[in-house]
Amino acid sequence: YGFNGIDLIKAKTDYSLGSGFGGMMIWELGQDQFDDRSLLSALAGAMGSGPAPLPVLPAPWQTADVGAVGLTGSASESNGVFTVAGAGADIGGRSDSFRFVYQTLSGDGEIRVRIPSQSSTDSNAKAGVMIRESLNANSRHAMMDITPGKIFGFLIRSKTGGRSSLTQCGGTNPAPDNWVRLVRTGNTITAYNSANGSSWVKAKSISLSMGANIYAGLAVTSHNTAVLNKAAFDNITVIP
Repeated sequence: YGFNGIDLIKAKTDYSLGSGFGGMMIWELGQDQFDDRSLLSALAGAMGSGPAPLPVLPAPWQTADVGAVGLTGSASESNGVFTVAGAGADIGGRSDSFRFVYQTLSGDGEIRVRIPSQSSTDSNAKAGVMIRESLNANSRHAMMDITPGKIFGFLIRSKTGGRSSLTQCGGTNPAPDNWVRLVRTGNTITAYNSANGSSWVKAKSISLSMGANIYAGLAVTSHNTAVLNKAAFDNITVIP
């Protein structure tokens, strides 16, 4: 067998229990699907405990992969900490590929968060806050991010299908004290970073015309379609 599908997982579980073992384990939950294709749910059902509950995000948060990511990402929440795993070649150029955890934002508003940790899949991997006109890969967007290489960056795509531009905004702080923030006022987007979540350093302001109703959220890309970058987000605030 070369593929762990639902039927094979059930057969493996039956074999394990029939051989006197006490249970089964999935090594990397981030590789599972969080729907009716879930191998963990199939495993739990074969053990007689019923389908395993699927991880959910508190309303109004939603999550999806944007663009051709290579590996399916995931997102979960526990005690106010969001864990987001995303693959993808990059956020930038003329098209993006990443995992997005988002909610809709109408008119003016802001999003701020602390990013205490992320994987080191590539020096140009990214985790941060984003506002985005649509869920299309070539959408207008603005993002304030942190790389595993310890650099703050401000990314914008001002035209649908246009090329993104990056402004590096200095080195990050010792973990976990790295905060990022985006503020939308009319057509002006302002990016900030902080070491404590109260004293903010302005990185840059730009004019970015988007529709009144946009998406605001957390974005993660691994800069490598073969692996997942796993990032933690806490102290999340979305205004209004």
